[in-house]
Amino acid sequence: MGSTEAPTKRCNVAIVGGGIGGLALAIGLLRRNVHVQIYEAASSFEEIGLGLSIAPAAHRAMPLIDPEIREAYDKLVTTHADSPGYEHLRDTWFEIIWATGNRNGELLMDLKAPPSGQTSVRRADFQDALVHLVPNKIRHFGKRLECLNEDDDRVTMSFKDGTTATADIVIGCDGIKSKVKEYIVPEMFEEAQPQYSGMYAYRSVLDMETMIAAVGERRARVSTLYLGEGIYGISYPIMRAEKVNVGLYKLDSKDRWDGDKWTVPVPRTKMLEDFASTGENIHTLMGYLKDSEQWAVFEHPPISTYTRSRVAILGDAAHASTPHQGAGAGQAIEDAHVLAELLGDPRVTETAHFEAALKAYDEVRRPRSQEVVASSKENAYVLCLCKDGVGDDEDKLKDTFSNRFRWLWDIDLVGQAERAREIMMQLVAEGGKPDEASSGTSQSHL
Repeated sequence: MGSTEAPTKRCNVAIVGGGIGGLALAIGLLRRNVHVQIYEAASSFEEIGLGLSIAPAAHRAMPLIDPEIREAYDKLVTTHADSPGYEHLRDTWFEIIWATGNRNGELLMDLKAPPSGQTSVRRADFQDALVHLVPNKIRHFGKRLECLNEDDDRVTMSFKDGTTATADIVIGCDGIKSKVKEYIVPEMFEEAQPQYSGMYAYRSVLDMETMIAAVGERRARVSTLYLGEGIYGISYPIMRAEKVNVGLYKLDSKDRWDGDKWTVPVPRTKMLEDFASTGENIHTLMGYLKDSEQWAVFEHPPISTYTRSRVAILGDAAHASTPHQGAGAGQAIEDAHVLAELLGDPRVTETAHFEAALKAYDEVRRPRSQEVVASSKENAYVLCLCKDGVGDDEDKLKDTFSNRFRWLWDIDLVGQAERAREIMMQLVAEGGKPDEASSGTSQSHL
């Protein structure tokens, strides 16, 4: 455990789910002396080992939640400076190149993201670092939520193992298939289930030496987006440039995913067929992928609220996104920052205050995070050269990428939290609902 002090506030928060968003929130609440407990369905904190790319806004949000989060991340992070000879690309996010046609392999643009540039980690490593910032006594495993009940004073959680627990506030960080969401929007729960985005992927993590053999030194060591007709590819170094995270994405002719499993093995010939139009880089890279398992890409449709009384949802539970802007984990971190600031405010001490805090969180975070989901899906069409009005036009692509990512990255994070605090205190003072003027104003930059 880090330097956080023992909680002293009356407010008790229960976090359901121990992913990156839930752990970041817990650390932020502990830093602000808020009592918190984490209830995780699995027998331990688990995360898949694929790469995680954190964009500039989320990177700036980390120390606002707790400086120790940023310190933990930066100790693990991979940047272009980890590859000798590429230090001058420290503030590059991705190089974007053509993957098909007579321009195959040519550079379209160097997408800059100062000051941090591309920063990436192995997802499981970052989660493990966050776990070490959380005391053992607040972790509870094997707690799969079955239902929530609320009375005037407390929220009761009932778990599958027959136990119960209570808290003043419950925050669902339980992922794309969130059980907490069912409590918040029961009337639209079925229609709010994850939906197939119309795209699937082939994913892998390769040794750096293997990646160099496949695509050459520069493409292996520099984070790269490969643009193609109906397809795109992505690669970026992780683990101090010892390994490379690789994804090949394909627009699907079907708008529904067959079956219950989101990953399905397919014949290797299917992968080769999907990317038959690509040039040398991707075509050669496919020969080094160990399997041809398809990963369906799902997302959340927008819902009407992220809160109900003293219960809220965060991260993928609220706004699971496609990966086409690298913003999913970043949005969970932004959520955690705003919620930590609101619930950690020393004036938040009564039931009415708790509800006002969650309403303010919803007012500020829902418009932005849902816009990110929509924008991310749209970005897939840009990457696949089939966005109406953009297509494969070089100048339009450059403008689209620059504008799209500037909007995502250039948010005033402190201002976002302060706007939420203003709404919360207005609600406390008035004892009512947010006025129309305040609703969604955090998104005035869209």
